[in-house]
This record gives sequence, C-alpha cells and structure tokens, in this order.
Amino acid sequence: MNCKTTPEVNMITANIKQIALPWSQDEIIECPKLLSKLSCGLFGITDDFIEKYQSLDQLFVKNRYSTFFFEAAGDSMEPTIFSGQILIIDRSLTDFHNRVCVLAYEEKLICKRVIQRNNHVILKSDNPKYRDIIVENSDSLIYWGVVIANAGFIK
Repeated sequence: MNCKTTPEVNMITANIKQIALPWSQDEIIECPKLLSKLSCGLFGITDDFIEKYQSLDQLFVKNRYSTFFFEAAGDSMEPTIFSGQILIIDRSLTDFHNRVCVLAYEEKLICKRVIQRNNHVILKSDNPKYRDIIVENSDSLIYWGVVIANAGFIK
C-alpha cells in the first residue's frame, strides 16, 4: 500500500527539526502537535494545521536528574500498563496515594498502585486477577518513584 502526502503534510515534515536526544545538555526534541483532537471513532482529523510544537521531554521530564525509564514486564497492571511499554518514572514526586509507583519490596523493584491507609499500605494490581499485597510493616517498603506516563508500540 502506498501512502500519499498532501502539501500541508510535506510542509509539516519539512519543518520538523532533528535535534539531539533529550539528555543532551542544551537541545530538546520538538515534534508538531496538531490543533485538532484525533477522533478514534468514526471520523478522522478535520483540521490539518499545527497548533504548536510539543517537546516530549518538556512534557514528561520535569527534572532530568530524577526521571528514569523502565520497560514494563507482565500483565498485573493491565489495562493501565502493558508488558513492553516504557514507563517514565519521576523520583522527585512524593504524593504516592492512589498513584502507580515503582517500589522496592522484598528486595525486588515492582510496579503497583499504592493505597495508603492509617496502619498499612495496599499494593494493588490494576488487573483484577491479581490479589492485593498488604504491607503492614512499611519499613520493608521503599517508594522508588511515581509512574507519570507510559509509551509503547501499537500492535
């Protein structure tokens, strides 16, 4: 199947800057963000002009020294997170309640939703086929960071 482009798409493509990766000292990556919302239903894009340029590192990386990436493995956090997706973790965030977090528990890094209670912490999988982990001794739990976003390829 051949893909055809319009002059507007060619203009957008010509204007996209190829810049160093986000961890470069002085440069950022910018990609065009279209003004119109993308319908995932019956209808498609109706406006094909650029609202602004969106830098993904500016959107997700608030503090480069506290932001880390992990690849997800397993299905315990589906439908929120799927195996193979890249998770963006911000270690500077400290509000863990009801957030998906990376935690060190029983000498392993795991990814679970954290529910904080007065006398215990519940580590919850978003997939209902997995049981909650109830942690009564919070000394055995280290909050490593908050998952702020995920990215992956669509199959």
